[in-house]
Amino acid sequence: MSEHAATRRTFRNELWRSLPSGVIDTLTATFGMLLAVRVFHMGDVAKSVFLSATSGGMVASLFVVPLLLRAKSTIPRTAAKVQMLGGAFMTVSAAFPHDPLLYVAGLSLGLFCLSMQIPLMTQIYRINYPAHMRGMLYAVTGVTRAAAAVCFGFAGGKMLGWNLDSYSWLLWAFSASGFISGFWTYGLPATPWEAPENSSTSLWSSMRWIREDHDFRTLLISWMIMGVGNLAACSLFVEYLANPRHGINLPEFEVAWITGVVPVLARVIFSYPWGLVYDRFHLFTVRAVLNVFFAGGILCFYLGHGIGWWTFGMAMWGMANAGGNVTWALWVTKLAPKHAVAEYMSVHTFLTGMRGLIAPSLGFAMVKIMSFDTFAIVCGLAILSASGFITVRARTSDPETSKRLSPGAKPERL
Repeated sequence: MSEHAATRRTFRNELWRSLPSGVIDTLTATFGMLLAVRVFHMGDVAKSVFLSATSGGMVASLFVVPLLLRAKSTIPRTAAKVQMLGGAFMTVSAAFPHDPLLYVAGLSLGLFCLSMQIPLMTQIYRINYPAHMRGMLYAVTGVTRAAAAVCFGFAGGKMLGWNLDSYSWLLWAFSASGFISGFWTYGLPATPWEAPENSSTSLWSSMRWIREDHDFRTLLISWMIMGVGNLAACSLFVEYLANPRHGINLPEFEVAWITGVVPVLARVIFSYPWGLVYDRFHLFTVRAVLNVFFAGGILCFYLGHGIGWWTFGMAMWGMANAGGNVTWALWVTKLAPKHAVAEYMSVHTFLTGMRGLIAPSLGFAMVKIMSFDTFAIVCGLAILSASGFITVRARTSDPETSKRLSPGAKPERL
């Protein structure tokens, strides 16, 4: 298959896959926690387990690349099988909707699988998307994904508002989305795994890139600082508005609208512009600016009191999240050698998972000893300090933006 044909096919399949992915986004952003609080009345430990499931899969992703090397498989088919396995776990929750243990276990294992295959998808984008339009193409599918999340979040919130006991339909939708996502991934161009130089089948082999690549190491440190503050804050968005013990206790639809629809609407609007920014500006600068918007959204949400401030804070956080999704998924493609992208990404997702395992429990622990106002300030300062850490590195050359199109050049059409 020619490079142009591979790009067209990848983009087409990713557009279709973005629809079930958007549905699953509402599980992690809103409905999973909303049902845990309102239907099952779960304690902090159970909620932390659910919130940490995606991060657990990211930790496991470090070992996916070496295992793929051993299996001699193609990247899309391996990713597709893992996604379908995630759908199968979610089916358990849907089949036994009144069992709180199976609710947490099924959805958590499903999210674990769906996040475990992220480095494989990044490798596909690196190989099949041209460098000068990679951010734009990813952003277009991101807009579709966000639009699907908005529609499903709105419909699901309305349904729960009418009848909270109808939540089992949501569980079946999440289950089906895992299988549909796997179907479209399976149809991607059959990219064989080409091992990078000095590759190893050791389960920890990917970690060598931290030692060998200074820019990679710098960004990982900054992302760790920022990520802990951001993940701790966003883990409690639904908890803050929905749990009566915090004094707000909004109705189900309003919680779903503010935390699930508003930020995703902002993603719909800003994903494409951020994709263009990613393609044209220095990676370190883009990351530092995004951190400022993340901190601003969190501070407005927790320090502002009333629906107006909560909505504005979520909108700003969603706008930052639009750019954050693009940079998080693609930034290693600007640093890594072509066939080492999955290894770089596995390290990145591993560390993201580690902080994701810590952040929800840390957030719940922090609000037991401090007010939400103080909690927001601490998280905001952590995020802003991450920007300060990489600002001095923003003058270094970007390996791939130096190769961007010359002025006036037009990207190829798909």
